[in-house]
Amino acid sequence: MFIDLSRISPEGLDLALPEAELDVGASDGTWEGPARVSADLHVARSGHDFLITGTFTGRLNLLCGRCLERFQFRAEDAFNLFCPVAATAPAAEEHELAEDDLDVTYVEEGKLNTDQLLRESLLLSLPVQPLCRDDCRGLCPRCGADQNQGPCDCAPVGTDPRLQVLKKLL
Repeated sequence: MFIDLSRISPEGLDLALPEAELDVGASDGTWEGPARVSADLHVARSGHDFLITGTFTGRLNLLCGRCLERFQFRAEDAFNLFCPVAATAPAAEEHELAEDDLDVTYVEEGKLNTDQLLRESLLLSLPVQPLCRDDCRGLCPRCGADQNQGPCDCAPVGTDPRLQVLKKLL
């Protein structure tokens, strides 16, 4: 959905976006399929620029980083973004961002793309290592069996003798 920023009144605009499918783009194996996202947004004028605040709730199928099982991740978060109208997006070349740059979004042709905004917010809320549950035991390093389903028949792996010295420190 696109919001034409030139039509925002001085009082601002409140939007309630009902839950809908959101294409989150290609994955590196972390997630599968589209997400389901709903959001409440408020777009307010700040001089000639805009301030976008809101909350979102999203659900996305992730793959556990330990056992590779698919599970549904639920994200809820709030965001505050500054949208300078006169500014253009930085060039594609790499440069270091300051902390203040992280809360800035740029628009093309005076239109705010809410799908892009929600996609970025959802992807930023994903855990670095997605886990199906906190006590996930992962896969057996020898046979690949899911340790959450029960122990496998593999013999326990002994400690590398070169690391025995470190055991004394504990």
